Amino acid sequence: MRALRTGSKELIKEINRFKVLNIIRHQQPVSRSEIAKQCELGVSTLSYIIEELKTQRLIYEVGEATSTGGRKAKLLRFNKDHGYIISVKIEEEQILTALTNMEGEILCKRYALFSKKESPENVTDMIEAEIHQIFTQEKKDLSFLLGIGILSSGLVNRHDGTIIRSSMLGWENVPITKMVKESFPEAQVFVDNNINGYTLAELEKGEGKSNQNFLVVSIGAGVGLSVVIDRKIYYGLVGGAGEFGHTTLVPNGYPCHCGQNGCLEMYASEFYFKNKAQEQANHSSSNLKDFHFSEVAKTAEEGNEFAINLMKEMGTYLGYGLRNLINTFNPDKIIIVGEGVKYSHLFNHEVNLIANDNFFEKVDIKTDLVFSGLNDDAWFTGGALLAINQIFQEPIYEPIKAGL
Repeated sequence: MRALRTGSKELIKEINRFKVLNIIRHQQPVSRSEIAKQCELGVSTLSYIIEELKTQRLIYEVGEATSTGGRKAKLLRFNKDHGYIISVKIEEEQILTALTNMEGEILCKRYALFSKKESPENVTDMIEAEIHQIFTQEKKDLSFLLGIGILSSGLVNRHDGTIIRSSMLGWENVPITKMVKESFPEAQVFVDNNINGYTLAELEKGEGKSNQNFLVVSIGAGVGLSVVIDRKIYYGLVGGAGEFGHTTLVPNGYPCHCGQNGCLEMYASEFYFKNKAQEQANHSSSNLKDFHFSEVAKTAEEGNEFAINLMKEMGTYLGYGLRNLINTFNPDKIIIVGEGVKYSHLFNHEVNLIANDNFFEKVDIKTDLVFSGLNDDAWFTGGALLAINQIFQEPIYEPIKAGL
């Protein structure tokens, strides 16, 4: 647990400054009077903070509010061009890197392949090279790089910036923020699990904007879960809350890369396509060579019965997993994200049939089950928001050690 900072006049001033800035960031354009109502600050104190933020070019005045009589109030906006953020997603065999502004809007993106089970050192070197390439390509000044947000699979301790274990990458105890920070000492560096990053995008720009308590489930190369309670991501002891894909669905079932057998991930993701095809190796219609969602879906859409059944069976297993989540959390909503969403028409019926037949449904308490309306760029947005939200977080806690 992070320690609270010791109170002082300087701390109170700093907290008020960030409070004002975040109201402007999230509610822009906004008037001084509206800020004053929410902050309960005196006129002189608020004016001082606003002038300071304007001097630092973090905010600026724009337009005028509608007047109900008397002088029209100036509106304030956050300066999204105050600096730049780099968002990185480390996948099994590639890194995805994007440059964004201070609102997570993507300015450019790049993709770079690496060998399966590549070393952390080599991947870190690639990240450094990609960042330099982006700033050169876009003719941007690297001194304006304020933060780097890194998303990875596996168990991540975001407080010390370590990827504790990613069986997909073959990494253990990798101090990723420290490694990246060595090349970019002026930027703040943060890391989190990839699904938590996507959830930040859903909170601010997607299906989660109006919900207090919801779940985000990703399906694709694996299965991930992020839990949102009172609009905050629940992390558990070290950031590992949400290892939903490694809950046991089939006792003594297919072996999982995590070391267990019968994990949900082996039945409700791309892994199922490969497992089932190998099990049915002698079946005349099971001659699939590529087990990615896109290829299995394409084969199903062409009318291949084996591929059609694969999609339906995967959807059935996913439905049971979602039913368990509903019965455990009783959330407002479950948002399904990831590559599999593009092909939901092939398994949506099975998912809804099983998941909606839950404990709460029996007493007419419904859980909204929706597919994300965001596209794949949401991973970039989420990685950027990971850094942005930390940079502008009200400083009531001792700072995260890694990447400062």
